[in-house]
Amino acid sequence: MQPTMPVWTEPAAPRDARAQLLWSNMMLHWSADPVRLFERWHEALAVDGFVMFSCFGPDTLRELRGLYRRLGWPDAGHAFIDMHDLGDAMVRAGFADPVMDMEPLTLTWADASTALAELRTLGGNAAAQRHAGLRTPSWRTRLLAELESALAGPDGRLQLSFEIVYGHAFRPLPRVRIAAETRVSAETLRSLARAGGKSASDA
Repeated sequence: MQPTMPVWTEPAAPRDARAQLLWSNMMLHWSADPVRLFERWHEALAVDGFVMFSCFGPDTLRELRGLYRRLGWPDAGHAFIDMHDLGDAMVRAGFADPVMDMEPLTLTWADASTALAELRTLGGNAAAQRHAGLRTPSWRTRLLAELESALAGPDGRLQLSFEIVYGHAFRPLPRVRIAAETRVSAETLRSLARAGGKSASDA
């Protein structure tokens, strides 16, 4: 019997390039195609529009991943993307001057059952290599014992690392490529005209 996994669907973003601010909090790491998601965000923003986001980085739950590897179990979760790769993806999607940063956090729990209960609130295991069927009560009993042994800190509380990645960038003026024949959309012309008018009035 296959377990039922929660299905996450990306919310539809506006495509009229009028949004001034796009803010995504702890959602990006669930996307199966972050590069395409950046492109959709770029389509939604107006020129000089600003995007801000946060997501998990690759050091998130590293102790839990190590424990699963040591025991020969399938992945405890899907891989999270490094902040430098996310910054490069933003540039490829058309954003300008992306700024990336990260913050390491350590969360602690009194026992393994409490830790598992809170981890479930963060989402299910989206790794393609996760265990295909339902686990047994004896497996859960062993998991709890392994967690208690492997994750206990000096004070006896269980510890897990989280890496929170932050990023922001803006949508610049579109670049018009000059060739023997150059075609420019009406929206691009309007964006260039608005930007030119703004510069003239500020001078």
